[in-house]
Amino acid sequence: MACEYQALHVPRPTRDLRSKTKEPATVNYQEMMIKDLQDLYQSEMAQESELPQLASAATNEALRTALQDHATETQRQTMRLRQILEMIGETPGGNGQVTPGVHGLVSEAHKKSEQAQDPVLRDLALIAAAQKMEHYEMACYGTARAMARTAGMDEAAKLLQVTLNEEEAADKRLTDVALPIHKQAAQTDPTIPQ
Repeated sequence: MACEYQALHVPRPTRDLRSKTKEPATVNYQEMMIKDLQDLYQSEMAQESELPQLASAATNEALRTALQDHATETQRQTMRLRQILEMIGETPGGNGQVTPGVHGLVSEAHKKSEQAQDPVLRDLALIAAAQKMEHYEMACYGTARAMARTAGMDEAAKLLQVTLNEEEAADKRLTDVALPIHKQAAQTDPTIPQ
């Protein structure tokens, strides 16, 4: 018997992506790169305060330590981004608001951790949320590094690669922490065949 999937209705954005927004239009490659770096800076600043909160919600010690360690690492990443922006004569800029994507990921992390009553499931929700943030950052840092390389900003590209490596390592660490927690959750769930 074949499974039937019902197509989900996904509303289209109401705004034409080519239309003008309240923010000034990006005119050239360098402006786009600077805006992306400033957005990354704001995202890292938000995570500096969010990661310790996620860590405090964790019950698994390895998860708590991984999140706390990455919070410390995020502070260095923020300083690195400030250094890169200063190298190109820019400031972190922005209005202190994170991009909608990061805001959504942070909101989802809080919502899922509050919804999970079981501590093991809460830890899994925290891991999933943290890994979504890591994957978002890996995509952003990979793009920023490529833009810096293309613009001939070799030192900036090297610094962005250092951060990209850290984000990949943090994601791998979360995966390693998650595996035994997944097993524990599955073993205690009566709906999972043993």
